[in-house]
Amino acid sequence: MIMENNSIYNRIKEALQPDGTLPGDFMLRQSPSQGLQFADGAMDGTIRYHMGPTENPDISGLTLVLEMASQERFRDSANALITHFQQGGMMLPVMDALQDWVYDHTEKLSPEALGRFARTLLVQSADVESVKFAITVLEILDQEPTEELKEILLTLAASEELTLFCLFLLSSFAEGNDIIYSLAKKLKGWGKIHAVSMLKPATPDMQSWLLKEGWQNEIMPEYSAIVAIKRGKLLDELTKGTANKEMFSLAGQLIDASLADSPVPGLGKYKYTDELLAAYLTWAKQYANEVEDYSTIFDIRDFVENGSLVGKDKLLNSCNALLESESCIHCLESAMDMGEGFYLGKALGLDYGKRAMETLRREWNNKYDLIDLLLPDKQFADEVIAIFEEELPLEEMATGPANELGNSEEYLDYAILSYVIQGLKNVPGKGENLICTGLYAPVIGCRNIALSTIEAWRKADFQLTGRMLDTLARLKEREVHEATRKRLEKF
Repeated sequence: MIMENNSIYNRIKEALQPDGTLPGDFMLRQSPSQGLQFADGAMDGTIRYHMGPTENPDISGLTLVLEMASQERFRDSANALITHFQQGGMMLPVMDALQDWVYDHTEKLSPEALGRFARTLLVQSADVESVKFAITVLEILDQEPTEELKEILLTLAASEELTLFCLFLLSSFAEGNDIIYSLAKKLKGWGKIHAVSMLKPATPDMQSWLLKEGWQNEIMPEYSAIVAIKRGKLLDELTKGTANKEMFSLAGQLIDASLADSPVPGLGKYKYTDELLAAYLTWAKQYANEVEDYSTIFDIRDFVENGSLVGKDKLLNSCNALLESESCIHCLESAMDMGEGFYLGKALGLDYGKRAMETLRREWNNKYDLIDLLLPDKQFADEVIAIFEEELPLEEMATGPANELGNSEEYLDYAILSYVIQGLKNVPGKGENLICTGLYAPVIGCRNIALSTIEAWRKADFQLTGRMLDTLARLKEREVHEATRKRLEKF
C-alpha cells in the first residue's frame, strides 16, 4: 500500500516540541480559500456535544473499504477511503454505526488483514479522517495493546484534531487513566475537553488539578466546569471547614461556569446543587470582597429564582443579604470609581451612568462595550455618539466596499465602529455619520452590521435620511461581495 510521504503521523511527530506539545499555530486541517477556518477538533467537538451520532447513516462506502481490506486489496481500500472523505464524509458521526456493522458481519472480515491495514493507515495516511477510521477499526479488533501502538497514539493524540479518537483506544490500556491524565495536562483546546471528560481522578493530585486547571481551556470552560465540580469533589472542599480565599474564588468561577445548562448540562442537573450553593454562600460571608465574587452571587440568585431547588427560599435570602450588604455596595462604588463593575452596579440599582461615561471618554478604544449599558437607556446617547465621531477617523475609514474580512490589527477601528453601529439599533435616527461610514467601509462585516442596524430602524418606522439613501445607492453600484450585493436588493 503506497501512501503520501507527508503523513499525518509524520507531520505531528516532526512538529512536536520537547515537552510533548505542538506549537500554538500548528493545524492539521488546511485553511480554506473561503469561509470559516475551524480549529483542530472543533467539528468533532460540535458533533460530540451538540449533534451526536447520525441516525441511520449510509456507511456502505466504509463497509466496502472494510471488505476490500479484508481481501488484502489495500491500495483499493485506501483510495476508496480517501474518496469517501473527500466527498464530505466524517468519521465521528458514523463511528458507532460502523462498529455495530463490524460486530454483525464478522464472517465477511479478516481481523488480521484489517489490523495490518489500519496500522499502516495510522502512520502513513495523509488524510485526517482516514487516520480516524484506522483508530476506529483498531479499537474493536481483539488484539493485545503494544508499546509501539501506544507511542504512535500518544504522538497522534498531541493534535487536538485526533485526541478524541486516540483516547477511545488509549483508555483500553491497563494504565489508560494515567495516560489520559498525562495528555489532559498537555492539551489546551478540544483535546483537553475530551480528555477531562474521560478522566477518572484516582488520586488527590488528580482531583486538585481537575479543580484548579482541568476545566480551563481555550474553547469554553463551561464544557468542563461541571466535570471538575463533580469529580474534583468541590462540595467536599467547601464543607470540610478549611476552605480559604483561593478555594472560595475558584469555587465561584466553577459555579458561575456551570449555572447554565449550555453548552452541556450544568448545575441544573446536579443532585447536590442545593448543598453546593449553600456552602459557597456561607463562605461568601467571610470571603466575598471583589466585583467577581458579587457577580457570581448575582448570577446564583438569578439561577435560583428561575429554578426549583428544595432550598430556594433560604438560598435567595442568603444571596439578597450579601448583595444588599454594605460591603457589596462599598465594593461596587469603589470599583465604578476606578472604571469597573458598571454592569453589576446597574443591575443592583446603583448610580452608574456618569462614571461609565467618564470611563468611556477616557478609555473609548478599550471600554467601548460600555455602550451596551449607556445606549439602551438613551440618557447619554448623544454624548456616546459624539465620542466615537470625534475619536474615529471616519473620513479615512469610508474608502469604499472591498472584500476585507478585517481580522488583522490594522482594522481595529472597524471592529470598534461595527460594535458601536450594532448598539445604535436601540436609538433609531442617531449616529448617521457612523452608519454611513460603516456602509461604505472596506470591511464586509462592518457593512453588513450597518445594514442590519438600518433594517432595525426601518422596522421601528424610522424614515432613512437623504444621506443614508445616497450612501446605499452608491454602495449598490460598487458592492464587490456577492452575498452583500444580494442583500442590498432589499434596500
